[in-house]
Amino acid sequence: MLLAISGCGTPDSKPSPTPAETANTDAAQPSGPNLARDLPALPEMKGGRGDQSQSFTENGRLDRIVYFSGVTAGHVLNYYLDEMPAIGWTEVSRSTLSAKGGEIEYESPDKTARLRIKVTREPRNRSNTMLALSTKLDGKN
Repeated sequence: MLLAISGCGTPDSKPSPTPAETANTDAAQPSGPNLARDLPALPEMKGGRGDQSQSFTENGRLDRIVYFSGVTAGHVLNYYLDEMPAIGWTEVSRSTLSAKGGEIEYESPDKTARLRIKVTREPRNRSNTMLALSTKLDGKN
């Protein structure tokens, strides 16, 4: 039995990329994991349901993660008020904080990132905690 294989094109031609390979290949956009996932979070928050997203702008990146958990809003806010300064982040603003929630914004130690923490109270005293981390590209504002 003789098997003949023939091909089309030149030997050094490359196959066309699949749609998955061509999606989101803009060199100006950083790739990699969602950076907000590496931020401090209560173990009780990480044990709950979480959603994450990334978006890119002309001069930066926004990584967001939202935790839905049984932890009260006040407990979550107190955690971040203690934890973020302990790891070198500086508070730059805050809304009125209460048992129903609030917002706190921090700047990273190297001043290249801002973190907005928004906590809201859900039914049955559960919390919805959003960590929105914005980072700059190439030192641009």
